[in-house]
Amino acid sequence: MAGPDDNVIEKLLAAGFEVGKSKTGKLLRVDNRSSGALMTSELFAGVMQSTTVREIWFRGSCGILNEQINALSTLPRLLVLDVENSDLSNESLQRLASMTSLQVLNVRGTQVTAEQIAVTRKSMIGTRIIG
Repeated sequence: MAGPDDNVIEKLLAAGFEVGKSKTGKLLRVDNRSSGALMTSELFAGVMQSTTVREIWFRGSCGILNEQINALSTLPRLLVLDVENSDLSNESLQRLASMTSLQVLNVRGTQVTAEQIAVTRKSMIGTRIIG
C-alpha cells in the first residue's frame, strides 16, 4: 500500500536526497549532507505539503531561498533545521524565531551575523542554535 508522501519521497530520492519515513509512509527526514543534492522549487513544495517532517538538512548551495523560509514555519513537527553554508540571511533567521518546535537550528557558514544569532537565542530559548 502506498504511503501518503510516496510521490515526494520518490522525487527526493531521485534527486539524490536521503529520506526517512515512518512505517505508514509519512516523510520524516530530508537530508542532503552526503550528496549535496539541490533543492528545487518543486521538491521544496512537496516537502512543505508533508506536515510530519521532523528533520530538514539543507546544507550547502542546495537552493533554499530566503523567500521560502516562511513556508518552513508551517511544519508543526519540525525539530531540526540545518541550513549550514546556505544563503540564509539575518532577516530570514528573524522569521524562523517563531518556530517554537525547533530543538536544533544550524546556521553555521550562512550570512547570519553573530549579533543576530545572539538576539535570536533570546527568543528561541528552547532551541540550540549553532552558528
